[in-house]
Amino acid sequence: MTSPTPTPRRQVDDTQPIPAVPPAAVPPAQGPDATQAIAPPQATQAMPAPGTPPPGSTQTTQIAASPPPRRPRRLVPGAIALVVVLVAGILWWVLTPSSSPQPPGSSPVAVPSGVGPAPAGTGKTLDVAADGSKQFRTIAAAAAQAEPGDTVLIQPGSYAGFRVPTSGTDGQWITYEAAPGGAVQVNDGDGSDKGRIDLSDRSFIRIAGLSVQKANRFGIYAEDTSNIVLDKVEVADSRHGGVVFLNGSKITVQYANVHGNNSLGTDAEMEAISMDNVDGFEIVGCTVTGNGEEGIDAKYEARNGRIHGNTATDNRGPNIYIDSAHDIVVSDNKVSGASGPGKTGIMLGVEDYSDTRRLADIDIVNNVVTGNNGGGIGFFTESDGTFSDVRILNNTIVGNETAGLVVGNTKLSGTNILRNNLFAGNEQDVKGRSDTAFTADHNLFAAQGIGTDNVTGVPDFVDQQAGDLHLKPGTPGTAAGSPEGAPPADIAGAARPTEKPDIGAYQTVE
Repeated sequence: MTSPTPTPRRQVDDTQPIPAVPPAAVPPAQGPDATQAIAPPQATQAMPAPGTPPPGSTQTTQIAASPPPRRPRRLVPGAIALVVVLVAGILWWVLTPSSSPQPPGSSPVAVPSGVGPAPAGTGKTLDVAADGSKQFRTIAAAAAQAEPGDTVLIQPGSYAGFRVPTSGTDGQWITYEAAPGGAVQVNDGDGSDKGRIDLSDRSFIRIAGLSVQKANRFGIYAEDTSNIVLDKVEVADSRHGGVVFLNGSKITVQYANVHGNNSLGTDAEMEAISMDNVDGFEIVGCTVTGNGEEGIDAKYEARNGRIHGNTATDNRGPNIYIDSAHDIVVSDNKVSGASGPGKTGIMLGVEDYSDTRRLADIDIVNNVVTGNNGGGIGFFTESDGTFSDVRILNNTIVGNETAGLVVGNTKLSGTNILRNNLFAGNEQDVKGRSDTAFTADHNLFAAQGIGTDNVTGVPDFVDQQAGDLHLKPGTPGTAAGSPEGAPPADIAGAARPTEKPDIGAYQTVE
């Protein structure tokens, strides 16, 4: 399948309305940069221990299309091929038993996303060493010989980028893996004009332990892919995006270190980690920091995904952004330091570039959201769009500029819940029309809040300066929450009581 050439991301001015966008194969990175009312996105989650298989669970809901398409779609033959790939991927998941355990604090919804762990290689090992001491000198040369089930084992050293030429099969993945003993740096030459490593049109591929650096465009790029695992990769200092998936399904990015990307700033085409129109994905245990645009971005009809257990800090922001997507859980993440004007730690948005301009069925639970420039959790509408069925539960939202929750004039429909959230030390607790937007109860506010059964006061944390935001026993917020909808475990994995849990992401352990 031929991939259209991406077009540059639109440039966004922090002080001006966002201009109209021409159609593009690779959409521009989102831009909640205009001076418009915004409102709350959510969530962060405790990082699972390295090596833990990534679980996957979200829910599924239909969303309605509205305006005419803005992104070019495939012609009929390409569409049929994509449907065949998706159906095959779904059948693979249904017929393959899952052994992935649920992490502490996972959301109660339970529709799988992502692919889980890739099976170990069952074929031959193709050894690569840049000094010529092994079978191949370049990764590309080994890749040309790789067949389903094979492992391309890469010795420490510096290598050119490559395009993966062959797919694996169900149960016979092809793995590209760093050998122990030192860094494997893919830092010279790009595999294609799109990425230093290009996985486009491939499936059943695992990339493990590689360090992808200073790509001219994107670090790892994948269009029209399915069943892909990126495991403990580093992607750093790309001029445009870091890890980019476009029009795919069953994608897992686990325990990655993604930093310093988007060196072109607002001229960059995508984000640090981008999931664009991906059905079934999981981003777990990643560190996403110091990138020049959004940190983790699920956009433009991305669906059935989980973003959990990540640390997303000091990105221009938002650190986590959900734009015109549906059926996504954002949980157990630590989100702080979004630096751009108006950038919240977690943001829910509807941009005009979207085909549907609709966001629906989003869970923001068990996140710690601190010190973000534009607010803790926020909503953003570029011109018009719909938001429905947003649930914000058991988050700790502390020390953010603008407000803890920024709703602005966002129009919400369906059932939207604000429950068991702890607001402390923010410029203000809630900004905007949240009194009519949410069913709110059992939240902790510094002053008079919205909803019912609230706690008003200033909580005392175990050690806020050191980042320990557990409540001290007996402080406001302890044993004051509702069990309804509360995750069974907190962000640190501690079990919540079945009655009267603490408000916030942490449960006090006495």
